[in-house]
Amino acid sequence: MNLSLDYEQFDDDNKYDFVDERNVFYNYTLNGTDIGYGHINSYIRITFVLLLRLGFVLVQMGTVPVENVYRISFFNIFEIGNVIMSYFLIGHMLSFGKSTYKGWLGYSYNFSYNLDGALYGLCACLIGSSQISCFLVGRVHLACSVFTTLLYCSWYQPFLIHWIWSSNGWMNKSKLMGSKVSVKDYGGNLVIHLSSSIIGTMGSLFLGRRLIKMDDLDEHSLGREHSGNTMVGLVFIVLGYIAFNLPTPFFEANRKPHNYVGVILTNNLIAFGAGILIVCLLHLIIFRSIYNYWIIVRCFQGGIAGIISIAAAVDIYTYLESLGISAITSIFFFFFSILIHNTALEDYCNLISSHLIGSIIAVMACPLLANKQNFETEFRKVHILWQFICLCVVIAITTVFAWFVFLIFALCKLLRNKHEVLNHRRAVMIKRYLPKKGLLERLFMIDSKTDHIEPGEEKRKQYMVDKQTFT
Repeated sequence: MNLSLDYEQFDDDNKYDFVDERNVFYNYTLNGTDIGYGHINSYIRITFVLLLRLGFVLVQMGTVPVENVYRISFFNIFEIGNVIMSYFLIGHMLSFGKSTYKGWLGYSYNFSYNLDGALYGLCACLIGSSQISCFLVGRVHLACSVFTTLLYCSWYQPFLIHWIWSSNGWMNKSKLMGSKVSVKDYGGNLVIHLSSSIIGTMGSLFLGRRLIKMDDLDEHSLGREHSGNTMVGLVFIVLGYIAFNLPTPFFEANRKPHNYVGVILTNNLIAFGAGILIVCLLHLIIFRSIYNYWIIVRCFQGGIAGIISIAAAVDIYTYLESLGISAITSIFFFFFSILIHNTALEDYCNLISSHLIGSIIAVMACPLLANKQNFETEFRKVHILWQFICLCVVIAITTVFAWFVFLIFALCKLLRNKHEVLNHRRAVMIKRYLPKKGLLERLFMIDSKTDHIEPGEEKRKQYMVDKQTFT
């Protein structure tokens, strides 16, 4: 076996453990510091999370109306580079630093000594930033996009990671009413899904209404190929979420041996299938129609809502618990997605219904329903209270953070790009003279009796017959 050159620098008194040469994970102990050079799960996780990022690009191209579809591509490509550099240069030290300041932030740690932790945190930032982009892509000014991602990945999300996932975090290790408590957030409902969906929602509220003329759209923006690309993108997103939930070496090393990989994969598949089935049945029962582009997308997103709803405790749920939670969440998702569709809030990827609502359910469901770990003890009510306190804290500070960031850019007139400024001005003027309309009616000024606009050149030409000019 060929050993790393670094091995020659170790003294005989220091411990050196290895498995066999087929195992990628090697663990050194030097001066009391564990050094992880990378587990196979870490490489699987980052690979599928990058596919997830591509999936969000495909979904945005097929669902988010923009004047030029290439804005979406550039927005996401630039953001990926921004996320990687922001987290590796600053964010990792604050999230997984060995030294901690009273459990609030970490420091003094080099990610090269813990590749598993570095990749795990990077995956969290890539997922969170991609979910925020679903609300902002094609609408915000480039400066707003750059600094929002920079602040989120280098500062805000690393703080949440340290509080919740780090062994030194105050939410992870604390005392409440004389009992030791620890927040349960295995799959990142608080760290990723809740925080990113709140930030995206705040950004969408600040951006407000818009009105796009059909003849302003690039010919590729509603191309027929996007219907298939959206389905592929949704599959990539599902694979990325499941891969992200694979157990880390640290997680397995600190728990008794258990088939965590099998349980996590099975629970996710059950939740995904239940979510799709419930939303499909509700559409068939209530609307008696399911053969529509947006309805099909919503049905698939119902499966994603199911995955999100069990993420907080996917490692300890039984199969029946996963089925029940995902079924209940998919019902909430169905009605909330329809409700939001009829408001002025633009959420084409249904992240509010799936991620925001699903995360709130997920965080509170695990101490209420799970019957493993510390949830089955006599202090169960204390754990439920602590879970609720942590949920409220994350909601509150994320709302304040997002409000402050977008307010600054709005005051500096750097919130909207030049196309969005014109589209917003149109919407504000038209709103004074028109009755309340649904999402696509507001966006494109199509007739209320017209079928929903769908990707495809023929559909696009159909709606461009009656062009209207706004001044």
